[in-house]
Amino acid sequence: MIRAFLILMLLLSTAQATVWGQGISGELHWKEQLTLEDYTLTLADFSLEERLMVLVELQEGGRLIARRALHAGEWLVINDSLRVSALKIADEGDKDEPYAIMRMQLPSAPEISLILSLDKDLYRGGEEIKMLLSVENRGAVDAEDLKITLDSSPPILSRRFNISSLQAGSAWDDKKKTAQIDPIRIDLVAPYLLEACDLQVNVHAQYTDPDGNSHQSWGGGKAHIFGPLRLFKRVEGTMELSESYYVINTLSNTGNRTFSVDLSDYTGKEFSSNETLQWKIVLEPDQTKTVSYRIKPTEPAMGISLPDAVASFRVGERIYTIRSNRPVVDVTGPLIDAKRSISPKRVKAGEEVVMSLELENRGNRKAVLRMAEMIPEGAELISGEINESFMLFPGEKADRKIRLLVMDPDGIGIPSSVVRYRDVRGNDYSTRTSPLRVTVEEEKTGSPSNASRNDTAESSMSKVSDPGDGQEDGQAIAPSPDSRNRDEERLIPRRPDHGAAESRSGLGQRLSILLILIILLLSVALDRYL
Repeated sequence: MIRAFLILMLLLSTAQATVWGQGISGELHWKEQLTLEDYTLTLADFSLEERLMVLVELQEGGRLIARRALHAGEWLVINDSLRVSALKIADEGDKDEPYAIMRMQLPSAPEISLILSLDKDLYRGGEEIKMLLSVENRGAVDAEDLKITLDSSPPILSRRFNISSLQAGSAWDDKKKTAQIDPIRIDLVAPYLLEACDLQVNVHAQYTDPDGNSHQSWGGGKAHIFGPLRLFKRVEGTMELSESYYVINTLSNTGNRTFSVDLSDYTGKEFSSNETLQWKIVLEPDQTKTVSYRIKPTEPAMGISLPDAVASFRVGERIYTIRSNRPVVDVTGPLIDAKRSISPKRVKAGEEVVMSLELENRGNRKAVLRMAEMIPEGAELISGEINESFMLFPGEKADRKIRLLVMDPDGIGIPSSVVRYRDVRGNDYSTRTSPLRVTVEEEKTGSPSNASRNDTAESSMSKVSDPGDGQEDGQAIAPSPDSRNRDEERLIPRRPDHGAAESRSGLGQRLSILLILIILLLSVALDRYL
């Protein structure tokens, strides 16, 4: 009897010692579930008789561990690790179907909060790093045997702290003699590193609850430690397309040794420079040097990011590299793109060609254009403006056409022309067009040899048909054998009664034919020579 009483008192004391956490609550209908960590509660059924009751099933990791019937206000405790309570059971009078409000709770545990704060985010080698660590128990029960460890990456810090107990709702006070609560203070000096890195500080706490269960908490903070060299690039934020500007690179040695540095820079495709962008610099500790050069924009654009400058130095077998910032620049101004073409490119003498000029403002400022085209030798202007001035807004295009008559049998060549333009600030710009060429094709003619034979035959016939030619003192000159052969092949006799007037007309025809024959022969000879 006494033994049973002692066991009962022990159970009651254990139950009273358990402090339950807030847990979770929910309204469950038939076959609905509520989950807390590995536990799942299912409302299996209702009993709607005089006293309302629910049948619940409890699973852990998918395995059924309990099935109980609960009235409103009753609860179920499983091995002091979970408490299930029926807060309210309602029939269909309140809603369309019965429901129950259920709650699941885990035992309360100490909850240690670790908050690490640093006085700055960025440090140079040799600077002091000041840190404060706030430790607070936000749980419902005390934390016992509390051990706190601090370490870092890279490994420049290692500290340990411990306290026997930290009551629920209280904070660690590093100086108990003061009126306020003082957090733990940690000071260290930033190391001199050969390259920049992030300093990661880790805080880890291990402790137990009053029942001896182990718990852990984590915290930490981060800072950046610079390397020995710092490189900064500076330039004007807004540029005019027609102007040139200075770029200034500043190199500082914040380390504790002397460095021989190779510095190089690059303009990028949006800028140009006539200078060599490579330097050799020797920097002693705490020394700063600057180099500068001029750049000129090549095209207008907004938000251009300049490339970073690069500095490198060698320590032992390893080369260390640092890069500068990348300044952002806006370049303003007009940019005229001029394209010129001609069609057709092969014509006959006396035919027409059309020269086309396409203009576009690819800049971000309006421009006034002045264009002047030249009419080449051997060509005549039919239509179109060769001298003109007009305005183009950003993104605007213009087309111009000039009609020419090609007269030179050797063709015509149109040299490159200059299109000049100006922006609203009076800055002058220019661009060039490409040269053009038009070829003249030769006209097709008949065979000169056939014409010669025809003209010769025609001339021979005229001579033979004239009875008065070649006679003296009433005697006729006998024709040669060649003449007789030609007469037999080509002779067409004239009427014997033609008069002197007709004889003079035949002489004129023969002279005309002879002149044409001479011109054709000269033309053939000239073609073969050329």
